[in-house]
This record gives sequence, structure tokens and C-alpha cells, in this order.
Amino acid sequence: MALFRAGLQRLSNAFNSQGGILSRFITQNAPTTNITTPDTPKDVIATCNKLIEERKSRNFAIVHLLGKQWRVTDGDLLVVEGYWPPNIGDKIKLDKVLLAATKDFSLIGRPLVQPGLVTVTATVISKGLSHTRTHFKKKRRKQFMRINFQRAQQTMLRINAVEIANKINEAPKNVF
Repeated sequence: MALFRAGLQRLSNAFNSQGGILSRFITQNAPTTNITTPDTPKDVIATCNKLIEERKSRNFAIVHLLGKQWRVTDGDLLVVEGYWPPNIGDKIKLDKVLLAATKDFSLIGRPLVQPGLVTVTATVISKGLSHTRTHFKKKRRKQFMRINFQRAQQTMLRINAVEIANKINEAPKNVF
């Protein structure tokens, strides 16, 4: 019994000491990686500009369109509800870009990304009506029943390109 009690005492001391067994195990066996972090904002900007020139990974953007936010990449299809004036075949530039990013970095706007830095182009593919939605009203024991059918206008867009055009931290060109 004394041996059992001594073993329990050592076990409880190991858990109650500074950090315990688990933290000692983690710190002893943690892999050491040499991740170089850029020292200054200029280094970060230079790294991002180099990645923009290489164009290794696919760009994506979050765009504000007709009151909603959409995450878009090259070749995406968007179905936008509500009346929208562009005709079929029109090429559109989506200006309200909230965020643009690749796998390696992100450009976050406050609230919008700098004009001219990111260009998102799209083409109107089709315009039509949505599926029929049934709006049913009934009041029990009153012999009241109404059925309304609703179809909303829809516009389908194909995203042609999401491009980060300029270098970061350059003076903005007169876009408008």
C-alpha cells in the first residue's frame, strides 16, 4: 500500500508542478522551424509585390453587388436577384471590391480596396425569371385562403478575371 501511495504522490507532483507532464512533453519534442518573418512593412510590401508579379496562385475577391457580398474567382457564375439594367453580352467592371487575396496574402479594404488596385470583370450571360415561389395564406375557421405566386428577375454573370493590377503602395492613378 505504501508503494502505491508513493507512486500516486509522484504522479500528482508531476501534474501539479510548473507546467505538468504535457507541457514538458510538448516543449521537449516541439519541432524547431526557421520561419523568417519580415522585419518592416517595406519588406512585407516588397514580398507581396513579388508574389503579384509571379502570379503563382489564383486570385479571389469579395465584391459588393446589389446589396450582397459575393466571393468570386475566375470563371465563377453569379445569379443576382432583382432588376439590373445591363443587357446580355455586356462586359461589366465590378468596382466595389472589399477584399482581394491569393493563397499567400490578402488586401483588405477599409471599407473598399483602393480604386484601380484590383479589377474584377464580368459578362452578363442571361437574364430571366426565378423559379415560382408559392406564397400561401390561410386563416383557420374563417374560410379565408389566398395563394400568390412570385417570380423575381434574375441576372446571371460570368466572372472573367480577378486581377491585382498595380503594385501595392504605389500612388493611385487617376481612375475616375
